[in-house]
Amino acid sequence: MPDVMPWSADVAVIVPNYNKRKTLRACLDSVFAQTYPAAEVVVVDDVSTDGSLEIAREFPCAVVESRRNRGPAGARNLGVASTSAPLLFFVDSDTALAPDAIHNAVKAYRETPDCGMVQGIYDREPLYDDGPVERYRVLCEHYERSQTTATFLSCTLIPRHVFEEAGRLDERLRDGEDFEFGTRVPSRYRLVVATSVVTKADDEDRFWGCLAERFVRSTTLPVIMWRARGLREQGKVGFQLNMIGTGQHKRRKPPKISSASATATFLTLPLASLTPWLLAVPALTFGVFAWKNRRFIGFSRRHRGIRFALWVTWMQLCFHTAFFLGACAGLLRVAYELGRRQGDPLRTPLSPAPPAGARE
Repeated sequence: MPDVMPWSADVAVIVPNYNKRKTLRACLDSVFAQTYPAAEVVVVDDVSTDGSLEIAREFPCAVVESRRNRGPAGARNLGVASTSAPLLFFVDSDTALAPDAIHNAVKAYRETPDCGMVQGIYDREPLYDDGPVERYRVLCEHYERSQTTATFLSCTLIPRHVFEEAGRLDERLRDGEDFEFGTRVPSRYRLVVATSVVTKADDEDRFWGCLAERFVRSTTLPVIMWRARGLREQGKVGFQLNMIGTGQHKRRKPPKISSASATATFLTLPLASLTPWLLAVPALTFGVFAWKNRRFIGFSRRHRGIRFALWVTWMQLCFHTAFFLGACAGLLRVAYELGRRQGDPLRTPLSPAPPAGARE
């Protein structure tokens, strides 16, 4: 297939927005600068209070105002219901696409039989550089998204019929809704992770904010995995993999060893106050952690040098600890819900879909 494709009115770009005044203009500028123009561009404003809605109205796009704050899942569902193009391209309002992102996503979709999703990656550099925490987060996301098979919707193309067949996004989830959606896609479809589909992101730039975000997100993981387990046992869901330009073809599991060893390092460090010999315990757990993260640490060293690699090591240690603690909290939540309701509490229906063409 030639690299230049004829334009056709087949892509609807959906941008959920909640208080992203800082980045929304850059986001929409990038959408309208695409080499493969979108047939429809919809900004779904989720009751913003920072004036970002006025920025959206400056662009030649449809603006859908939600009457209540629905969260990212609800905003995206509302955006899908407000469009008609056969291909859906989701863009987060704190990101800015590379000019050829949609072109490359459509190309990968057309070249992949049974393609159910084309997922892009983050650029190595942040959209706005606000310090070392953000540099770490963006580089981490760049690396992880080019290695993992979890599903993300920040720079992703999905055929409309696949989105509807999988049951849309679950509006009961305020976080992790994109990952959970991927667990419900029928297994006959392929997930394409394409490193040629790139977006720059403006990520969390505060240390404690970064850890709090990771903790909250990981509390949803046990809930999602519990749901996915039953579906997978039926053999009906779970993307086939078709990773492009990543060198990865295996489904990666959640970072259990990395997170457990990072947490153990912090928990056993006080032992050294009893006797210096006991320092060997946290040293051992840290060694396990460093070995499991050696590729990413080496990648960060090649990208920004040894000082940045040391910073990345510290941030990874804290980040994985927050992940582990959040996942433990999520497990307790699942156990409580199962015990209280005496059965699986996670099989309730998805939230009702808005009617086609809805504009709240």
